[in-house]
Amino acid sequence: MGGFYLPGLLLWASRFDGALVVLAALVCLTGSYTVLVVLRRAGMVQGRWRLFWLLLLCLSFGGNVWATHFIAMLAFNPGIPIYYDTARTALSILAAVLGALPAFALLLWRPAMRFAWAVAGGLLGVAIGTMHFIGMSAMKLCGGFSYNPAFVVASLVCGVMASALSMRAVRRTDVAGLIEASLLLAAAICGLHFIAMAGLEIASVNLVHVNVVILSPERDNLAAAIAAVSLLLLVASLISAATDAKLVERQLEAKRLWHLSRHDDLTGLLNRRGLRERLSSMTGEPLVLISIGLARLKPVDDLFGREVVDKLFRQAAQRLTANLTPGDILAMPAGEEFVVLRKQGGAAEDSLALAQHLIGCLSEPFEIDGVTVQIGACAGLVCSEGSGEGAESLLSAADIALREAKAAGAGQARHFTMAMSARLLRRHQLEQEFEAALRNREFLLFFQPLFDCRSLTLRGFEALARWQHPERGMIGPDEFIPVAEAGGMITALGEYVLEEACRVACTWPEELRVAVNLSPVQLKNPALPAKILAALARSGLAPHRLELELTEGAMLEQTAEVQLSLAALRDSGIGFAIDDFGAGYSSLSYLHRFSFERLKIDKSFTREITASPDARIITGAIIGLGAALGMAVLAEGVETEAQLNILRKAGCGQVQGFLLGRPMPEREVFNLLDRVAKAGGRAVPALG
Repeated sequence: MGGFYLPGLLLWASRFDGALVVLAALVCLTGSYTVLVVLRRAGMVQGRWRLFWLLLLCLSFGGNVWATHFIAMLAFNPGIPIYYDTARTALSILAAVLGALPAFALLLWRPAMRFAWAVAGGLLGVAIGTMHFIGMSAMKLCGGFSYNPAFVVASLVCGVMASALSMRAVRRTDVAGLIEASLLLAAAICGLHFIAMAGLEIASVNLVHVNVVILSPERDNLAAAIAAVSLLLLVASLISAATDAKLVERQLEAKRLWHLSRHDDLTGLLNRRGLRERLSSMTGEPLVLISIGLARLKPVDDLFGREVVDKLFRQAAQRLTANLTPGDILAMPAGEEFVVLRKQGGAAEDSLALAQHLIGCLSEPFEIDGVTVQIGACAGLVCSEGSGEGAESLLSAADIALREAKAAGAGQARHFTMAMSARLLRRHQLEQEFEAALRNREFLLFFQPLFDCRSLTLRGFEALARWQHPERGMIGPDEFIPVAEAGGMITALGEYVLEEACRVACTWPEELRVAVNLSPVQLKNPALPAKILAALARSGLAPHRLELELTEGAMLEQTAEVQLSLAALRDSGIGFAIDDFGAGYSSLSYLHRFSFERLKIDKSFTREITASPDARIITGAIIGLGAALGMAVLAEGVETEAQLNILRKAGCGQVQGFLLGRPMPEREVFNLLDRVAKAGGRAVPALG
């Protein structure tokens, strides 16, 4: 062809069958889209499967380029017979496949390399050009042909640049990026072919017989067949890639769900299920399991909100992880607990030291959104010697030990023992039997006498509940009160004690009072005043003979409703005392908000006053505080005459304890009253 002006362009275009050109373009566009879908899929797999997808990718690319070229050549009709050499035709498709190999390998194995897309695009452009010109060299016709160098250069530039831009666009993960990349790759293939064909110059010569495959005159049918086979192969590749991608997507979703079902969504740590499975896989190995419970989280939640608590959990997880060894496993099986799993390599004391260290780490202040937060922690440990303990039994043992540690106080750590398990079982059994025991009136009231400290005059009694179990014998309040609180039965027990105390106190001399403990749960009941006044009315006991004992913790949780209830009871003549003063929060704010008649010094101070100057100072301070506020003071736990003498000198008003009288059943109260009466009044005849 001569110069590329408009008449020349029209003449050049007239040599192509329009329908076949459109078919070639459609095949090219479909094939380009398929190639890029396969490329994305190949980038998602690893190992030997990536090699398989690389091979499929190169075959798809080579088949697409070759089919486009071949159909476009069938559309070309220069007006003279054209033949194609079989070997070179086969070599052309091989050149496209092998030429694409380094380009796609670079994209799959070195995608992060700088300008990888440009290098790969250049290699693909060269592969397209190599295939085209080898394919053209297979063309035999009745004459010779040559290329205009300018068109050759332009075609290669088009192929390289469009391929590079296509490889850059396919890096985007959206559909638009895939479509843009497909159009650019199709432009690279078609552009290189037709620009190069525009520079083709044919010179007629005599027919030369060569060993060739002569094409059928029915080229349209042949082109359609080639297109159909090519499209079939490309669509098969596309379907394979799409189906495999869908399968992988489902596998990833299943893996994600599997991960979520075994990990805590807040910290990413193993949850109880994941930890249980990990433990099961380690059966037979010596292990140590440390269950760490966080404390004082509710005040943080109340003051700063749940978002700060969530951030606190994440920081706590990071802090624990930083203090563990690489082989340790950290899990979060419960909302406020962490678990450390370690292969045991030392003595039990080492595990206890680790637990104490982790408790110390969590007790350090946390800085969250400009707020300083300080919490506490306890830990329960269980050691397995690899004797086949089940995962759930180990987790349960660690939970039991943690419960014991919490009961012992903040910052404590406890090793699991079988005695702990026995105590838990006993508590569970008591919970099951508690309601029936209340209904069967197995709870008895014991009464401990209260005396004037100086004259030892009998002032009244404190009502104390005991559980007379038909099989286990007498059970003390330290054991069954927590059971009643945990089971939500403390209110029913409190009402029963109140009824019985009022009934018994009505049989005493009128100057004696009865003191009854009131639980924090009862205090929050709006119907409390009505229930107490009803119990007094049923028994006939005068309100001023009843004294209700409250704990410091209960008073710190006062609400407006609670204050109204207490005020109504006080106005009716009922007295109030603060029990175990000094052993709890010792916040004095509630003392001026509500009028109490009595402060009861906790027995822990009374027990130490003979040996500890500090205890004597604190006891004296409490007595002085009571006097300044116009409240009587009663000391609990008096067991020796030395303690009694110190309390007398300090000005204590009343005392109670084993020295003067142990808790006694109802019938023994009357014996005591008889002895007091025979002694000439209310004085105790002798100590003991």
